[in-house]
Formats: sequence, structure tokens, C-alpha cells
Amino acid sequence: MAMKLVFAGGERPPVVLEQRAYSLGSELAADLVLPGEDVAPMHCELRVGSHGVQLRIPPGRLVEVNERPVDGVIALRPGDALAVGGVRMRLVAVEAPSAPRRRGEDLDATMVRPVVPKLVLRGLSGELFGRTFPLNGGITIGRASEADVRVELDGISRMHARLTAAGEELIVEDLGSANGTWLNGRRVTRAQAGHGDELRFDTQRFQVLSPGRPLQASPRLERGGLRNPWVLAAVALAVALLGWWLV
Repeated sequence: MAMKLVFAGGERPPVVLEQRAYSLGSELAADLVLPGEDVAPMHCELRVGSHGVQLRIPPGRLVEVNERPVDGVIALRPGDALAVGGVRMRLVAVEAPSAPRRRGEDLDATMVRPVVPKLVLRGLSGELFGRTFPLNGGITIGRASEADVRVELDGISRMHARLTAAGEELIVEDLGSANGTWLNGRRVTRAQAGHGDELRFDTQRFQVLSPGRPLQASPRLERGGLRNPWVLAAVALAVALLGWWLV
């Protein structure tokens, strides 16, 4: 099974792994050059073979697999998340192409197409305005360099929140942040979000979107605005008073 490394936040293109050894480090001679003060010149090694992928870590090197510190020799599986000196990446299986194309077949019919995520996160403010982050599995949001989506604001905690995709729903978990996690204007500790919902971490705003699905009314109006019976009653009273004053 072919493998590739996908880097958090899409900061660099994926690397398809061939069957050989790869050195990872900050030195330019490394096969995979990783920036960062916590990355050693030759930090660790990936050995890709016909039976899988092995991670070899020298003593004293900071490496995490699935958010747990590891050392020595570790067997990796598709889906494992790696943090090498603060640089985060994930090992992903590459889908094999379909049968060889025969003469007369449409070329597109045999191309391997990327999997479209069911949900994405789109920035609505700040430096992340307009940027889109796919929600495949789980991601973390925070000010720390190891966060999947890094928000460099003083009001953002180092590890502010975790978002986990579950089908067409998104599990939102606050990680004990100082300024809270907000869903459609309501502070939450753990909640479910979906297409069109708005998330806010301090002043940074995002919108949860399902690609290809049209947006309906604003979630604030749906969940707590003009459809709220108290708001409707207040609007009706204001209209009545305006009519009485005009008479």
C-alpha cells in the first residue's frame, strides 16, 4: 500500500513515500527538511518497506505519535498523526488507480481524484479571512505552533479548541481556553455544529461549510434571532405602537 505524508494546515504539499529510508531534520541534506527551533539537524528517520512504515527516533529527540511522546522504533499505520519537533503531519494511504486505461476510454475515468471532505472551516475574519481548512478527522485550534490551525492572537489560548468531524456534524470541544469557544453567539464547552454554523474563538470567526451545499438563512437568525418567539412578539408590539402613533 502506497503512503504519503500530509502536513497540517496545508502549509506544504504532501510527500508521496517510496520504499526507502527518509531522514527528517532541519539540515538541508535531510530528505525531508523541517523548519523549527525544536527540530534537530537529523531528527529521526522513516523507513518505508513492503510491509509498512517504521519510525526510528534517536534518544533525546522530541517526536509524538497520536499526541504521545515516543522513542526507539515505532511501527506506523495509515491515519497516524506525527509531530516532529512541533511540525505536525499525518500518514495517509494513497488510493491505487483503477485498471489501466484502454484505447477510447475517457482519461478522467481512470484518474485518482482527491477525496472531498464533508465539512470545511472557512475563515471569516483576521489574517485567516477566506482561508479554508478541510475537516478530515480532528484538528486543533490555538496559538501554539503545534496547533493544526494556528491563530496568532493574544486572546487565543495555546490549545484553544478541538474540532472533530463526525459525518455531516462537527464536534466542538473547548480545551479550557480563557476567552471561550462560541457557537452562533453562545459560549459552549462541548457542542455539535453543522453546515452554516459560525464558530468564534476570541475575535477570530469561522464558518462551518459542507462543500457544494447552498447556505440557508444565517444560523443566528435560525437559532436565536427572528424565529425566536420573544423576538417575534417584540417586533409585533413595535409595529402596533408605530401604527397607533401614526393615527
